[in-house]
Amino acid sequence: MSTETIKMAERYDRRKISDKVKKAMSNFYFNHFVQSERELKYTEIIYKKFKLIDNIKMLEIGAGTGGNIYFFKKLGLKWENIYANELLPDRFEILKTTFPNINLYEGDACEIEQDAKELFDIVFQSTVFTSILDTKFKELLAKKMWTLLKPSGIVLWYDFAFDNPSNKDVKGIKKKEIKSLFKEAKSIKFYKTTLAPPIGREIKKSYPFVNIFPFLRTHLIAVIEK
Repeated sequence: MSTETIKMAERYDRRKISDKVKKAMSNFYFNHFVQSERELKYTEIIYKKFKLIDNIKMLEIGAGTGGNIYFFKKLGLKWENIYANELLPDRFEILKTTFPNINLYEGDACEIEQDAKELFDIVFQSTVFTSILDTKFKELLAKKMWTLLKPSGIVLWYDFAFDNPSNKDVKGIKKKEIKSLFKEAKSIKFYKTTLAPPIGREIKKSYPFVNIFPFLRTHLIAVIEK
């Protein structure tokens, strides 16, 4: 493991025992609306980009325990075309047990073997890069993702753009930085999404009504085309 991956593991461990995180994860309304909103946008993006969904090969970087895997399977991807990477051993074990029919890479995503070069139509990351505080490591991971992507593929990105003053273990990533990580991209399209969590968690069922205002959204979905 590199120094940064060790530090990332430590940050995730701190989150596991955080009362704030546990409370946030138990907020059913907020979690439901956030997931539904971003999955709808992913669906629009993927159906617009690809004609045959069942032929797509997808890799998720930092898949956790597999929450996003269910979405890609429901979308129409075959089990054998779904690949997932996870750094943390405890999460990887859950991933392996829950999804025995997918392809798994354990450990540092930067060390995924060379035979995966240009293998994937979609390389997906969700709230991974904001947990990386080392600029050089972000550049290395972005380069690896780009190498794994087919010439006609896309990096599908979901992450927050603003720092969290109460959490020094994460750092927001704005459009400018995303563009700098993928300088070779043919095009990058951005979509603002996710109502600011302090607001969204408080208003519960009113989330869809308040979320009509783009300036209150804190996250970005990016479609980074090779």
